[in-house]
Amino acid sequence: MRRKIRHSHPPQSARSLLHQISQVSHNPDRERFELWVAGDLVGVLGYRIDDGPEGQVVTILHTVLYDEYSGHGLATRLTGSAMQYMRENGLKVRPLCTFTKHFLDAHPGMVAMAPA
Repeated sequence: MRRKIRHSHPPQSARSLLHQISQVSHNPDRERFELWVAGDLVGVLGYRIDDGPEGQVVTILHTVLYDEYSGHGLATRLTGSAMQYMRENGLKVRPLCTFTKHFLDAHPGMVAMAPA
């Protein structure tokens, strides 16, 4: 008699699923990065660009996420994507947003920092 082998896949966590269906996009016209989940805008990272003596400086003003999406690492994903964009474009960052400050403290050297 042959036994059937059942392959069971571990259930995916909500965090994993949210990361799979989420997307970060840059909206330069509105000076923000947007976090979309399944077609819904659920978070933004707002910034301002200033011209300084050492070139352009991006001041991170705030990171906002709908409450029901917090606690799943999505704000970290949003901030990380924004910082990757800054690094790839050689921009200096001045974080006024406390979440971004904490993120950059945890990831030293990720982007060039502007003087406070």
